[in-house]
Amino acid sequence: MRIALVIKGLVLSAGGAERFACNLIRGLNARGHRITVFCHEWDDEAEKLDPRFVAVPRPRGMRHPWSQFSRNVWAAIRAQNESYDIVFGLTQLCPQDVHRLGGGVYDYWYRRKYGRWFPLHTLLPRVGGALRFERRMYAPGGVRQVITISNLDRELLLRAYDVPPERVQTVYNGFDHKDFFPGDRASARSILCDTLRIDPRTTVVLFAANNHVRKGLPQAVEALLRTPDPRRFSLVVIGKSNRHVARRLKARIGTAFNAVWLDRVHNPADYYRGSDVFLFPTQYDSFANVIGESLCCGLPVITTRQAGGAEMVIDGTNGFVVRDYTAVGEMAARAALFASRDMAAGFSRRAPEIVTSYTIDRCARETEAVLVKAYEEKQRRNG
Repeated sequence: MRIALVIKGLVLSAGGAERFACNLIRGLNARGHRITVFCHEWDDEAEKLDPRFVAVPRPRGMRHPWSQFSRNVWAAIRAQNESYDIVFGLTQLCPQDVHRLGGGVYDYWYRRKYGRWFPLHTLLPRVGGALRFERRMYAPGGVRQVITISNLDRELLLRAYDVPPERVQTVYNGFDHKDFFPGDRASARSILCDTLRIDPRTTVVLFAANNHVRKGLPQAVEALLRTPDPRRFSLVVIGKSNRHVARRLKARIGTAFNAVWLDRVHNPADYYRGSDVFLFPTQYDSFANVIGESLCCGLPVITTRQAGGAEMVIDGTNGFVVRDYTAVGEMAARAALFASRDMAAGFSRRAPEIVTSYTIDRCARETEAVLVKAYEEKQRRNG
């Protein structure tokens, strides 16, 4: 099929969603599909996948950015000298044939984020505009098929909008096991400690995300501070940070434990392999590729029930799942277990077991089945 794949950006260092998109393109290419990517920007690594790229102007003006982005995408599609069998959105887009719900259900997220103040926040253009666009996207005619990337999001979507259940399929993300694998974790740990000047006697706790507040970094810090002896831990933070949040958290940590702050990195697998536990107390995440990538590398995970990727975590086997991001005491108790190197090693050995079947090929195959279903429906409708 000729597939118009829509995403805002395809810069691999930006995060797990971009790495997933590249893996999906690779998998669909291998299955004989011709991909044209419509996005704002891409990097040299993305170009190596050899799809055709079409630049989409960034949103400007008074419209909500999702609405303007959709207008720009469709203008770019119509300007091409070819037609597409399927328009496949990996981001908010309306209309589209197939939507991969990777950014979460905003109706749920805003209600959770703002609590009793939710009705007032809907009056804000950014919030109200997003909710109106989301309602339009899931209304009849907005999308033919929806791919959710966790059962969590499938349930949230069906609860929030009147989408026929048969039009919503869960397809878990796949991982490149050539890049993400346990390898020699002891050697990777030694190199990481030397490079970052971490005392190797401490437990190396990794946090990786670009939105530190939503993904729970403040709660991760509080959890480590509540452990019996915080000095036994070293926290490594990777991802683009808000300098005000970072400054506040650095002051909160003080000299209680060692913390290393890094920006985006091009080799996340080295950090997964070199750490002892991945602490990710997110407020809400559709899937969180970082959870799966960690497990692939033998890194046990502590996360919340509000992470779709928690569906890969077997509590007490390859990590722990706590009630939610406010359960700081529970997180602290779980993190304290990893102060024992033997305990950490046992979790690490079991970490990759459940994710061995989460491959790029499986994800591409199951995604292809949904794309074909939408294409066949489209053909029937068009007579």
